Amino acid sequence: MVNRTDPGSVGVVAGRLVGALTVVLTAAVMVTHGEEFYRMVRLLLAGLESDFVPVRIVFWINVAFVAAGRYAFCYVLGSLIGVGYDWLDRPGIAFLAVGVVLIGTVDGIYGGMGAGNVLVGAGYLLAWLAYVPVFAWLLEGDKPTADGPVRLE
Repeated sequence: MVNRTDPGSVGVVAGRLVGALTVVLTAAVMVTHGEEFYRMVRLLLAGLESDFVPVRIVFWINVAFVAAGRYAFCYVLGSLIGVGYDWLDRPGIAFLAVGVVLIGTVDGIYGGMGAGNVLVGAGYLLAWLAYVPVFAWLLEGDKPTADGPVRLE
């Protein structure tokens, strides 16, 4: 049985939230920068002399795969952060916040450089900052409804 206050489980939930936020941001960036993608795919298809798949379909398949990958990345990383937090004997939320800010900064730099926009990078950092209050809120186990095992139905 999994306890609701298990940091790994709590990290999964908080990671899902970050994943959902970054998926929205990533999809918005991809849609606004879609012309670059269309140009590159048309060039590639012209080199292959193939019109088998319309470029619009390739674009939306790419958006779906990137969104799924982004969500999975945040889901797994959120869980690993929770497991690491437990492994370090629950050092405190301030310590967790510093680690999440570092992760969010790296993710923001990567995302901002990919989009060519500093505001996009700041958006990724803010999405990761949402991890900390959700993690802290779900981790506190002094509520009577949070005691006991989770029923898997």
